[in-house]
Amino acid sequence: MRIRYYMMCFRFEALVASHLEPEEFGIYMAVGTKKLASGKVMFFEVDPFPRPGAIDPGYFRLDDIEARCAPRLDGSPKRSKYISVYRVLEHLSLAQFGALYLTTSDGRVLKLDEAPWDGGLADAAAPKGSSIAPSGVNLYQELCPLLPMVVSTQGPDEFLRGMTDARNPVSAPRLLIADLRLNRDVAGHLAGDLPYTDARHIEECVRELEQDASKPSKTVSRTPRTQGFFRVLRRGFFLGDATGLKFYRFPTVDELEIHHAGWWRSAQMA
Repeated sequence: MRIRYYMMCFRFEALVASHLEPEEFGIYMAVGTKKLASGKVMFFEVDPFPRPGAIDPGYFRLDDIEARCAPRLDGSPKRSKYISVYRVLEHLSLAQFGALYLTTSDGRVLKLDEAPWDGGLADAAAPKGSSIAPSGVNLYQELCPLLPMVVSTQGPDEFLRGMTDARNPVSAPRLLIADLRLNRDVAGHLAGDLPYTDARHIEECVRELEQDASKPSKTVSRTPRTQGFFRVLRRGFFLGDATGLKFYRFPTVDELEIHHAGWWRSAQMA
């Protein structure tokens, strides 16, 4: 059986080996284990060998992975074998990250392929017919290895370059972020369909950036708990460091309703 490699990147960070195909793996991780009875799952499919020496043999133990990830005694596939649960993101090259998979709590899986990034501002998941315009300020949910929710006047590429610049007093080797909806009315209030737990505080943070051009970013929450996370995604996900950027575009509402109706219906339930 072929061994596949997946990197978990939501709530915790891990590199996992498995015989399961991506969709089967997503279903298993969301609903098929007693360790996590039900919950959203996000993971990348990882190519362990896109070029010679891509995986650091001094960090990831893979020399005996065939034995550790062997099929079960009855011949059924090994569903998961953890390889690492610490500092995974920084020890893989950007070239190794393949498709990103979003799994709802009832096991529906949406695949996002890497897409070109042109700096566009389209609010992909805004309700059809909405008259509320996107704010000039961005709302980012850091996902791995950091967790804070941040508002920023910087675009995602500039934000990631700054956050991963080792010359700065505070930085990370690499960072995965989600771009979230921040639609506001003319009075500066967030749209009523946005399920953020502290909307007034987010509005205050946005106003602070708008009034102080010298401050590009501000932390909204160190430990955010965004309800309805999948349904507040805007442009998608960005993975980057000093060497480059990968963009995973989130579908528009029309695309979701036409091509991914089951997943989208499930995503809006929680």
